[in-house]
Amino acid sequence: MHNRNIKKAKYVSMGETLHNDVIYVAVNQDVRESKSTLLWTLKTLPVKKLCLLHVHIPFSLNSSSCGLDESEINAIQESELKSSYDSLHKYRDLCTNKGVDEEDVDISLISGYGVGEGIVELIYQNNIKKLVMGAAADPHYSRGMSITSRKAEYVSQHAPHCCKMWFICKGKLIQKKEGSFGIGNSSDSFSEFDGFAQKPSEGRGRDDGETDSKQGGIKKTDEEPEREDEETKRKDSEADASPCAPENFICPISMEIMRDPHVAADGFTYEEKEIRTWLNGGNDKSPITGARLGHRHLTPNYTLRSLIKDWLHQHPNYKH
Repeated sequence: MHNRNIKKAKYVSMGETLHNDVIYVAVNQDVRESKSTLLWTLKTLPVKKLCLLHVHIPFSLNSSSCGLDESEINAIQESELKSSYDSLHKYRDLCTNKGVDEEDVDISLISGYGVGEGIVELIYQNNIKKLVMGAAADPHYSRGMSITSRKAEYVSQHAPHCCKMWFICKGKLIQKKEGSFGIGNSSDSFSEFDGFAQKPSEGRGRDDGETDSKQGGIKKTDEEPEREDEETKRKDSEADASPCAPENFICPISMEIMRDPHVAADGFTYEEKEIRTWLNGGNDKSPITGARLGHRHLTPNYTLRSLIKDWLHQHPNYKH
């Protein structure tokens, strides 16, 4: 019986099976800081496929305050971004030196202004099931210690419960959190997180709606449920023919799905062409918040671009 269950799981979805095998390792730009965490992962966990995850924090420079012109600021920003990618490639070399095939090591970089927040965002976006990250800087290690890193603490508190996490310090396991959910819907999980981040919590109103229906005492005819069923089927058919793209795939300026998403100084992601047109038009404030932008540098959001590409491939009927 046990063997039959295993075989059945393999045939559910090859993409899902492979996805659940991926172990994500959050790494810092300084290879010395996360090397022990990565080595612990390679030595301890059964790695079939690994993804190096990094949140790039761009320098917030203003030409008026730092005395540099815009081209110099852009050069600094690009140099820092290149350094992040160089570090990720060094981590990848470390994996291959330990026997992991290069094609089984992916790189995921996101730009943001908070490492913990960025990691949590990637967990929801990528439906990450297994994550390894540092619990504290190696020099802070002591026996019986707990998590002392603020970003690790943030991830521990805000990541979805379905994500299994290992927190490491100086190559030793400090804390482990088991994933408590079984098979889940990644899009539902991200929708809940997305809504929580954008608006206050609101009651579902389910009880109120049921109470009103009961108190109204309106008896429906036999024809009304049939008409409602037909209407529901029609709407479902239309939704299947032209699915709605996830809200985070839509450019806030053009209100169309992004093909080349870039992160601006305000931390929001836009279609590269749209935000450049905005900036070149003399605008120095965020299109969303209205706050003055610290710089004009744009950082490619490769993770989101990949997600959008995969989603479009899965929804060929999407109208755009």
